Amino acid sequence: MSSNFQADTVYGVDFSAAANSAGASTWVARCVQDGEELVVNKLASASEYLDIDSNDRSDVLPALADHLGSGTESTVAGLDFPFSLPEWVLSQSNGWREFVQATPDQWGILEQVDEPKDLFYRLNAQAEETKNPQRRATDDEHKGQNPAGWRIKTQTYYGISILLRRLIEFDQVAVPPVLTHQNPRLTVLETYPASVFDDLEDATRTGYKKGQRRHVEARQQNVEALQEAGVRFADQTARDCAVATDDALDAVAAAYAAHRNYPEALTEEYDQQARLEAQIFA
Repeated sequence: MSSNFQADTVYGVDFSAAANSAGASTWVARCVQDGEELVVNKLASASEYLDIDSNDRSDVLPALADHLGSGTESTVAGLDFPFSLPEWVLSQSNGWREFVQATPDQWGILEQVDEPKDLFYRLNAQAEETKNPQRRATDDEHKGQNPAGWRIKTQTYYGISILLRRLIEFDQVAVPPVLTHQNPRLTVLETYPASVFDDLEDATRTGYKKGQRRHVEARQQNVEALQEAGVRFADQTARDCAVATDDALDAVAAAYAAHRNYPEALTEEYDQQARLEAQIFA
């Protein structure tokens, strides 16, 4: 981990956009730096963390954005959903920020995207017709999914149109490489826990997502790999939670990725494709 890390608070968010259960399925890890270690001080579902009596997407996602964006400390947050679509989709937008600020029915050349299913069908149909890729360069690099694919279309749709759209309206926000700021108070990084575990020695990117004993053992393996890499849990309860719940574990991995890549993410030089498509930081 970088000894030049300057943020006071590090968040990792394992993101869900489920209509009625986003608050229970989204998990938040709040961390601080202690020397070279990243200390997980709080690990909870979004509804519990935000102390709101609702699990509905319409309540939880705006509240989460406001929590991340309204702090007074220097903050970095790792969020695990696609921040953009392939470069060719944004060809009619004047950059990434304009794309995110637009409502989905004005998203690039797709037009009239009114729900996640529209995103799936329109992007894939346009990609087939124009012979353009369905995935971004960063998805290929990190073995990620098509951001408009069936499994994650809802996360992409609501992550961009609610969470990111709200976050970029706060003052002093940077989203490398798509949105820059010379002195950001909040830095938001796209992360991908599977790629984090791919990079960590003795971790596994697969086989830790379910509830059988072998899946619990795989989560235990990944928790130990994170600890070897410099992550410390403030109490046993938080560590036990990461072993018991894959969403909680992924939130910690997202925080680790944000910590590991900041502030180099702010100073790296990026090509034009990355400045439109965004980039996964693992």
